[in-house]
Amino acid sequence: PQLSSGPSSVTWSPDSQEVIYSMAGSLWRQRLGTDTAQQLAAGAGYDYQPDWSPDGRWVVYSAYDGEAIELRLLDLASGESQALTNNSAVNVEPRFSPDGKRLLFVSTSFNQRFHIFTGELQGGRLANVARLTGENKSPLPRYYYSAYDHEINPLWTRDGREILYVSN
Repeated sequence: PQLSSGPSSVTWSPDSQEVIYSMAGSLWRQRLGTDTAQQLAAGAGYDYQPDWSPDGRWVVYSAYDGEAIELRLLDLASGESQALTNNSAVNVEPRFSPDGKRLLFVSTSFNQRFHIFTGELQGGRLANVARLTGENKSPLPRYYYSAYDHEINPLWTRDGREILYVSN
């Protein structure tokens, strides 16, 4: 989770008239040009890194419960939130595909190292989850990183056919 209590991790509504952001462990929704924000998620954990679905119905986010960081899916119409992952790992940086049918995220569920995963959203559930990045051990000495590569900051291309990410 972020170290400050100020706003971070902003996501735009599909019509660019609103934003959702994380602040002080909760998610907030705010219309541009207003001074009022509505609190969306206020569970016992720490909610952050929201991403708004292209159809405007859902917000996916990371939720820290003190033991793991799991992905959750918030239905904006009902206000109901449900778990997408339950693997006791670190699951962060969720991103909807441009068509809203797939989800991209980073997880430590494989060998406790950061890898890129994708899954299909089916009826508000995450299905057919697959690890996209391989396990690579560098033969070079590394001073700041482990010998194994980590992949972070995934992003879909606009057409949804490719993924960009950062790796050490």
